[in-house]
Amino acid sequence: MKKIFLLFFLIGSFSIQAQDIPQQVKDVIKARVDEGINPSIVVAYIDGDNVSYFNYGNTTWNDGTPVNEQTVYEIGSISKVFTGILLAEQVINRNIKLNDPIANYLPASVSVPQYKGKSITFTDMATHTSALPRMPDNFTPADPQNPYVDYSVTQLYDFISGYTLTREIGGTYQYSNYAMGLLGHILALQNNSSYEELMVSRIANKLNMKDTRVALTDTIKKHLALGHSGSRQVSNWDIISLAGAGGIRSSASDMVKFLKANMSPSRTSLGKAMSLSHDVHYEKKENNFKMGLGWHYMNDNIIWHNGATGGYTAFTGFVKGTQKGVVVLTNSTSDVNDIGLKLLNPTSNLTMPKKSIAKLLQQEIDANGIEKGIALYDSLKKKNDGNYNFEEGELNRLGYDYLNNEKIAIAIALFKKNVAEFPKASNPYDSLGEAYLKNGDTELAIANYTKSVQLNPANTNGIEALKKMGIDTNTILPEVRLSETVLERYVGTYELTPTFLITITRKDDQLFGQATGQNQFELFPRNETKFYLKIVEASITFSVNNKNETVSLTLHQGGFDQKAKKIK
Repeated sequence: MKKIFLLFFLIGSFSIQAQDIPQQVKDVIKARVDEGINPSIVVAYIDGDNVSYFNYGNTTWNDGTPVNEQTVYEIGSISKVFTGILLAEQVINRNIKLNDPIANYLPASVSVPQYKGKSITFTDMATHTSALPRMPDNFTPADPQNPYVDYSVTQLYDFISGYTLTREIGGTYQYSNYAMGLLGHILALQNNSSYEELMVSRIANKLNMKDTRVALTDTIKKHLALGHSGSRQVSNWDIISLAGAGGIRSSASDMVKFLKANMSPSRTSLGKAMSLSHDVHYEKKENNFKMGLGWHYMNDNIIWHNGATGGYTAFTGFVKGTQKGVVVLTNSTSDVNDIGLKLLNPTSNLTMPKKSIAKLLQQEIDANGIEKGIALYDSLKKKNDGNYNFEEGELNRLGYDYLNNEKIAIAIALFKKNVAEFPKASNPYDSLGEAYLKNGDTELAIANYTKSVQLNPANTNGIEALKKMGIDTNTILPEVRLSETVLERYVGTYELTPTFLITITRKDDQLFGQATGQNQFELFPRNETKFYLKIVEASITFSVNNKNETVSLTLHQGGFDQKAKKIK
């Protein structure tokens, strides 16, 4: 099962001097590829008229070809800023207004919910303040490896027609793939086209972006870097009805054209629309959070977005009022945000990755067997010299290497070891359950999938696996509801570091969390003190003293625990 990390990063004030891509960044990219973290990384750094590229790695781990700036990647949610510009163009052309209700632009058969008489507008959709959820509850993909391909326009309409809003429109930021996908659909509908046709005609063709498309054309396939989750090659995602949320594929050279146009809007016919998309359309002054139309802000001067699909991650951004921008693309679920941020902010953290323990173990196992491999793992971890990466994903991806090559006994041994090393993490149990299922051990598969889902109720992969084996998952995950009095005691600000805080807020019977510089996320109760996230595999435990006062929280993620003291 793929694991997605919550992206916590710190950003300070800065200025940038004219430069090429620093050697430190190149060294980190080389290490990430050489140590088996990313199959390839392509970087484009723009400094005025100078564009520097650094391309390293291959289109796939085993027999791929070297990548370059023409190599095509899925850019995921960076598609949302294209959608924001398409919206802005319609506003500039006076076809719609930002404060128009979206209901006016959908078929009469579609019912759009209101909240206390207020309607959802285009601004609400483009700034993630529509009060629509991250994903619709009728999103039940037949193929988890290509989850969006069968989500139809009928389902798109059915969901919103039957949805009841639970909070104020325009008040709270909550990232919504559904809302941005619906927005892209509405814009295409108004132009009697598909989303791809609209995006290509209004943006890609105007900027000569020949490799920026939604569909996998024959030409794009020739230049495509194949997606990977860990060491496993995975399917491409075909996002059709929700294409405006994450369906675009592009290359670094095309994205450079896109960024240059955004940084110099007066030089293109899209200039007014791009400028409007950069304007702040939603702001929370208490935590300095700002949004344009699809674009996010950091520290008032970085305009950015990142993206992730099943086998790719991407980052793009630029410094407002300058000609300095960056594009980073990879065919891996291991994100590249830190690389992009380092180029935009030289003071941000960028660390050299540790050597892959999985890579060393594979050599030992193949030469001397699984028992010797486990022994080597234990001895090196006990030595604790800091040279090797012992994170949860290492044993997990190595186990899948063997599982995919029908060496099931070795895979099971590695997954069992990972469970022993990370007993509080959901993903190792999920992987072990999959291996047992493949081995025909249904009872052990059920036990491990059950444990995985109990640790992470957002594990849809585990839930679907259990259902296929005839298990009623409602008995595993009974709904927990807490009183507003209990929830209120957790509201406050918690300090992970002096510059990195997690703010907990409450709206009726729903808790929300927001980390410094990050999107707000919902928290769901597992019991009175422990809550989980649905957007990533993570949970939070609140610590309460004998006076029923909350003193701290602990973030559990990726097998690690981080404690944050409550400061207000």
